[in-house]
Amino acid sequence: HRTSENTRNALVRIEVVNCFAEPTVIHWHGMIVPDSADGHPHQAVRSGGRYTIEFTVRNPAGTYLYHPHPHRITGRQTYYGLAGLLIVREPRALDAGLPDPEHELPLVLQDRRFGAGNELVFKRMMMDDMNGVLGDRVLVNGVDDAAFRVAPRPYRLRIANVSNARIYKLAWSDGRPLRAIGSDGGLFNRGEGVQERSYVTLFPFERVELLEDFGARRDGAEIALVSRAFSGLDMMDSMMGGGMMGGMMGPSQGEELHIARFTVSPGPRSRAQALKLPEPEGPAREGKHELYTQLAFRHMRGFLNGRSFDADDMQAVADDERLPVGEASLWTFANDGRGMAMSHPIHVHGVRFRVVERSGGTMPADLRDGMIDTGYKDTFGIFAGERVRVLIAPTVPGLFMYHCHNLEHEDGGMMRNCQFSDR
Repeated sequence: HRTSENTRNALVRIEVVNCFAEPTVIHWHGMIVPDSADGHPHQAVRSGGRYTIEFTVRNPAGTYLYHPHPHRITGRQTYYGLAGLLIVREPRALDAGLPDPEHELPLVLQDRRFGAGNELVFKRMMMDDMNGVLGDRVLVNGVDDAAFRVAPRPYRLRIANVSNARIYKLAWSDGRPLRAIGSDGGLFNRGEGVQERSYVTLFPFERVELLEDFGARRDGAEIALVSRAFSGLDMMDSMMGGGMMGGMMGPSQGEELHIARFTVSPGPRSRAQALKLPEPEGPAREGKHELYTQLAFRHMRGFLNGRSFDADDMQAVADDERLPVGEASLWTFANDGRGMAMSHPIHVHGVRFRVVERSGGTMPADLRDGMIDTGYKDTFGIFAGERVRVLIAPTVPGLFMYHCHNLEHEDGGMMRNCQFSDR
């Protein structure tokens, strides 16, 4: 896991060399880039191939990602380690009262299974195509039982869920609340403010930024970041009982997991500065265009308006998958298609959006208070039966993708193209 940093408006040039024995292509998750640089499956190169992309960083300061995106094998390549962070900075970030980069901790969360020889084990359970690959141990930046020594002062934690399918219910072991200051698309604005929660619900490939004052704890204190237990999302767990299926089928969604340990070192205590979140951005030009997409999961495959990804025509796009550039449109996602009732993380390439409404559905009560829809997003969770409306205003024309970011669902075809066009 490597972390790359750039400043806004910088020109970036990246050369990708494929040393795998199979095709691959890299997607710059959350970044606003030309479609030629986005990392679409049709752009995958064969083993030994290479390609170069260039783009200007258009995103605001924030925590973004990179990972592979070849059709049918994204889950496996990500599971074995091809993923990391892209951090975009603003030159005047310290003026906002945030901790300096020396007191930041990027935390990439990935649950994994290990075999008898301590090797990674991918896709060995019969239910993995349905639930997604789940592990019983959580690696942080590639390390099992990760441990950090922190000074008694405020830190900025950049947390990214880069797990194939795992949903986390993040909490501190000592019960202190989490103070979220940003999500997928950067810092919250001044009107939104700091979001204080007893826990944070994080779907695959969502990010959250926390401001944590370790100076509020005594010298030598040891605390843990954990994922609390929750129920109601694992399909076989729901149908046949958690204890029995947990033993038969391997790890399940919603089990209690240890993530990382933090020890507060003795030393001079530094108080938090006054936080100055950015002013709200001006709204995009209002439009009248609306899209509607129904999600369904049946026969171990996911569908979007009854369609799946066309591997024979990877650039296919339907009339109800087109959006205008430069104006705000409403896109409704309805997770109420016939088949199995499942939750999904939904990602749209090449654009930021805002979640404006949730309705219906069966959101588990023990996850509800941790859902953070504040700020700009590029990925959101949608529960079974739920409808989520997003306000979306593309700024770059081109052919992009939208899909479920449960990587096993994505590899099974639960993704489609969307066309952003100038009027």
